[in-house]
Amino acid sequence: MTSLQAHSCVRSDQAHVLVHTIVEHMQEHELEPRQQGERWVLSYAGGLGSLWQEAGHIHLDITAPTLDALHDLKLILAHVVLDVTGSDDDALSWQGDGNALQRPPAFRLLRVLSIRDLTPHMRRVRFACHDLARYDQPDNIHCKLIFPQPGISEPQWPTLTSSGMPRFPEGDKRLDVRTYTIQAIDEKAGWMDVDFVVHADAGPGSAWASQATAGQTIGMSGPGGRTATPADWMLLAGDDTALPAMLRITASLPQHTRGHVFAEVQGPEDEQAVQTPPGLQWHWLHRADTEAGRSSLLQAALRSVTWPEPPASKFLWAGAEFQTAQAIRQWAKEEQGLEKHEQLIVAYWRHGQSESQFKSKAKSEPSSK
Repeated sequence: MTSLQAHSCVRSDQAHVLVHTIVEHMQEHELEPRQQGERWVLSYAGGLGSLWQEAGHIHLDITAPTLDALHDLKLILAHVVLDVTGSDDDALSWQGDGNALQRPPAFRLLRVLSIRDLTPHMRRVRFACHDLARYDQPDNIHCKLIFPQPGISEPQWPTLTSSGMPRFPEGDKRLDVRTYTIQAIDEKAGWMDVDFVVHADAGPGSAWASQATAGQTIGMSGPGGRTATPADWMLLAGDDTALPAMLRITASLPQHTRGHVFAEVQGPEDEQAVQTPPGLQWHWLHRADTEAGRSSLLQAALRSVTWPEPPASKFLWAGAEFQTAQAIRQWAKEEQGLEKHEQLIVAYWRHGQSESQFKSKAKSEPSSK
């Protein structure tokens, strides 16, 4: 099988130090580079990316079986190298295969097929899309949806910089990018479902979904975002924003799975039909007039649970507002003593901030892991 190849390098007076910082950064994001002599090598999607320092430069080499894998490795390496070195995007330019690409290989156009209100605050949109094989997988269940500004009939979709990073239009043609769960997908039939929380204080995604009509198009990139690791005993907790993920996770669990799911919504009218193994109990929590993200229902529910005795394997998954997620993370670590491989706790949103503001701030803050 023919291998695709690419090479780049970034000049730095601190190259010998920064290579180790880059490796640490990868490890913090659950990538696992391994050392081979003077090089660090990362395996990903059947390809190999390697980095090393020489003569005041950080060198990058990639070998991959497909354009998708090649570009994914370009993105991973370029992102971490530019971030750690503090270099501008144009400081890194790839040579070799894949340079003729005009758009990210992961980019897809989605066309609205149908719209259905599941509850007063949850709307399901079914999209048609060609070539969904990349997105139809059990491990990465989230995607980035790309929304044009209202009234823009001919959007300018992302292109690529010389580093392989996406370039987005600015001004009136700017695009809003938000993360969503792929609630259901059928690659062969060419469709996928996304559930949108609809609320008064609407961000770009919710606002778009509120007025969506059949035939409209938006963009998509991804996938990403780990899911829950199946275990003998599972504990899941989340608010409205995490509900699509919890519904997909529980529907795919083995029938012998036991445990509890706690889903916080506004009221009984926001409950949905669920599909779970017989031993996994689903509990609805109603916050009523309490503002979303301000209740302590999830924390209290988690504390009420009796955990199984070993040797049963266990896993905790939670998705909620930032402060709630932080509290659950602290409880899981300090009171329950869960290891890293036994939990995944995600802050889906943060009061008073858009997703881009929230994630930008998160990058600048020290990790709490």
